Amino acid sequence: MRAVLAVLIGKLLRFAVRLLRPGGGSSLPGSVANQIHPNLLRDSLQKLPMGLIVVSGSAGKSSTTHYLVSLLEAHDIKVFTNKSTANIRRGLVGAVLKEISISGRLDFDIAVLEWDEGHGAKLADELEVSLAVLTNVLSDQLDRFNDPDDVIAMLGTIGSNAKRVVLNSDDKNLTQLDCAKAATGFSLGEGADDPDALSYALNFGAAGQVKSSVIASREKIQVQSLDLVFDCPDMPAYQRINLAGAVAALYEVIDPEQSKVQQVLSDLKPVFARNEQVVVKGISISLRLVQNPSSFQLNLGDLRSSNSPLMLMAGSDIHDPSWLWTVDFTSLKTVEIVGGKNAASLALRLLFAGVEVKMVEADPLRAADEFLKLGGSGHTVLFSADAMRRVRRHWGLAK
Repeated sequence: MRAVLAVLIGKLLRFAVRLLRPGGGSSLPGSVANQIHPNLLRDSLQKLPMGLIVVSGSAGKSSTTHYLVSLLEAHDIKVFTNKSTANIRRGLVGAVLKEISISGRLDFDIAVLEWDEGHGAKLADELEVSLAVLTNVLSDQLDRFNDPDDVIAMLGTIGSNAKRVVLNSDDKNLTQLDCAKAATGFSLGEGADDPDALSYALNFGAAGQVKSSVIASREKIQVQSLDLVFDCPDMPAYQRINLAGAVAALYEVIDPEQSKVQQVLSDLKPVFARNEQVVVKGISISLRLVQNPSSFQLNLGDLRSSNSPLMLMAGSDIHDPSWLWTVDFTSLKTVEIVGGKNAASLALRLLFAGVEVKMVEADPLRAADEFLKLGGSGHTVLFSADAMRRVRRHWGLAK
C-alpha cells in the first residue's frame, strides 16, 4: 500500500511541478516519494529481468551511459535510464516515477543508470548491481569531494558491491582498486598519450594489470577477444574512451550483432549539452557542459574562431569559484557574455587572462535572452550544470 501511495503522490506532484515549471519535476517528486516509501527505488529496479548496470566516475558518465543505452536499444532491448542525467537518489526516484505503473512495475528489460560517485557509493549496499562501469578519477570538483582519494574510495565501494566490473584501464587510480583484480578493461591503447586525452588524478603508486577487452584508437574500436574492428566517427580521445567503455559493457551483457553495433557507432549523437547542436528561435547554437577544470580546458581546446558569438556561464553549482583560476583562458580573445550566479568571478578570471568581456549578467535567463539577440553564425555556450539546466529549460529544451 505504501508503494502505491508513493507512486500516486509522486506522479501527481511530478505532473503539477512540470505544469508550473516545464522541464522540471524530478527532484521534488522524487524526494517526496522516497520519504513515503524509502525502498521504492530498490523494489522497482530489482524486478527487471536483465538487472541493473551503473556508470560512475569523475567524468564521462552521461556520454558512456548514453552510448550504452543506444547500443542496447539497437538490439531491441527495452532500457530504463535516467535520461535527464539526474544521478542522485531523488533524481533516480524521479526518473522511476515517470515510467512506473501505479502497481509498481517498470516495463523494461534492463536499467542503465548514471550514478553520482558519492550517492552511488551509498546506494551500492542497497541495490543489486549486475555490472558497474567505472570511467575515471580526475583531480576536480574539490568543492564537492575533499580529495581524489575520496572519489577512489567511493568508486571502490561501487565496484566491490557489483557482480561484475568494467573499468578504464588507462587510469591507474582504477586499476589499483580491489575490484579491478577480476575486472574487464577498456583503453585508448597507444592513444592514451593524445593531447586531448583526460589527465587522471596524480597517483604515485604502481598500476594494476587489467586486460583491455576493447581498445579505441583514433579511427576504430577493436574488440580484442573476438578480433572485431568497428569504424567509429573521428572524435577526440576523451570521447573515444567513453565509447570504448560502452562497447566493453555491451559485450559483458549480451552477444551483440556486429552490424547493429556498427550502425550505432556510425550514427552517434551527442548527449544533451555535450557538444549538442540545437536551434532556438531560428538560431543554431552549440551547447557544451563544463563541470570541472579538465572539461572546461578540453572544451576550450575544441573552440575555433567560428565559435562566435560566445557565452560562458558559471552557475551556483560552482561552490568555490577559485578553481576557475586553474583553467587557461588565454586561447580566447573575446567573450560576448559572461553569465550565471558566479559571472563576476568568471569575468575577473577572464580579465586577468587578457580576454575581452563585453557583458556580465548574473541572471542566467536574462543572459540567455541577450545572447539570442547577438549576430553571427556560430553561437556557442559553455556552461556549468546549474546554468545549463536553467538555460535549457528557459529555451524550451528541457527533457
